[in-house]
Amino acid sequence: MTDPHCLNREKIAQAQDFLAQMGIDCWLIKTKEGSDPCMPLMFGLTIVGDAVLIVTPTTTIAITSTIDAQDVRASGLFAEIRTYTRTGLPELLQSVIDQLKPKRIALNYSRTNHLSDGLTVGSYRKLLSMLTPVYAARVESSEPFLQKIRSIKSPQEVAFIQKAIDITLDIYDEVFAKVRKGMTEIEIGDLFVQGMIARGVVNGITRTLSPPIVMTHNIAHRPPDTSVLKEGDYLIFDFSVDYQGYCSDIARTCYVLKEGETEASESMRRAFETIYEAINRAMAALKPGAIGKDVDFAARQHILDCGYQNIFHAVGHQVGRDVHDGGTLLGPLKKSYKNASLGVIEEGMVFAIEPTILYEAGPAIISEENVLVTAQGAVLLSRRQESLVLIH
Repeated sequence: MTDPHCLNREKIAQAQDFLAQMGIDCWLIKTKEGSDPCMPLMFGLTIVGDAVLIVTPTTTIAITSTIDAQDVRASGLFAEIRTYTRTGLPELLQSVIDQLKPKRIALNYSRTNHLSDGLTVGSYRKLLSMLTPVYAARVESSEPFLQKIRSIKSPQEVAFIQKAIDITLDIYDEVFAKVRKGMTEIEIGDLFVQGMIARGVVNGITRTLSPPIVMTHNIAHRPPDTSVLKEGDYLIFDFSVDYQGYCSDIARTCYVLKEGETEASESMRRAFETIYEAINRAMAALKPGAIGKDVDFAARQHILDCGYQNIFHAVGHQVGRDVHDGGTLLGPLKKSYKNASLGVIEEGMVFAIEPTILYEAGPAIISEENVLVTAQGAVLLSRRQESLVLIH
């Protein structure tokens, strides 16, 4: 990619469209030391000093220290750049606001979504003090459109996610060819680390060269341990890689063949087929205009109808710059989900779909696929797991 800020230009244009649609006149992002979580997504800049970045439906303005101005100017993202030396930020901001005369000003604070909550209490108070009382009374949370910006992926974002998925599946294939009974979870986890090193990527959850979640006997979100892979075991991987700041999130279930077996046990096969169909039903329901809880219900009810216990987590979640990217959740109505399951599905969203069967005893299945919502419905970005992976 010849333009390092190509993606940021896409996101700024998207933000301007949403601001216009929602009647918001001015979005102020106050940052220092790159403190706001929207900075990598929107601008791809690490700004050291106090700065206020402004996006309106028609223009972009940066107010930065003279030290940061060079990188900001070089990005080409701002139509206007104003610089201050020491104490001139409040005066410059007041001047710009007087020029724009906004009736609605959005700031990055939120009670429910940490990804939209970039202002600390101190920064929030400082920013309000820099505005006149008239404009300070016009501020509101940016959460409604900032989460929309984050949720609806631009073409470049989809391309990065697709590359992360392709690398993830390539590493899976490499690991599956090497896993054998008698290996420990730690040894298997090391195969993933070697695969990441060879491809120049890191784990999408930790952003380090750490192993994926590997589960055999103890079902939990945990790192690999010294458990040894034995005949008749199931083996579950939950793995993500980071590519250019974007993540995959794919889980796979394997079965360790017993002596003389050529296929998985009947209980494992039935459980896998149930989950496979649950994913089909979630994908069929995942289309623009649908509600998150209804997509969850389509998959959840199939699992219950097949006689399995209720799922204890959501059927799916958004994927993007983080493995759990906030926004609309494919889950039931639960207090802990803070109404995320009431979100509306929109074209351009990317989801991980992961209905599961997890028991203390008996079959355990996780098959997690990544999909893109298009105008016609959900399309797979990951290569589908069509059957249990058999380990010899």
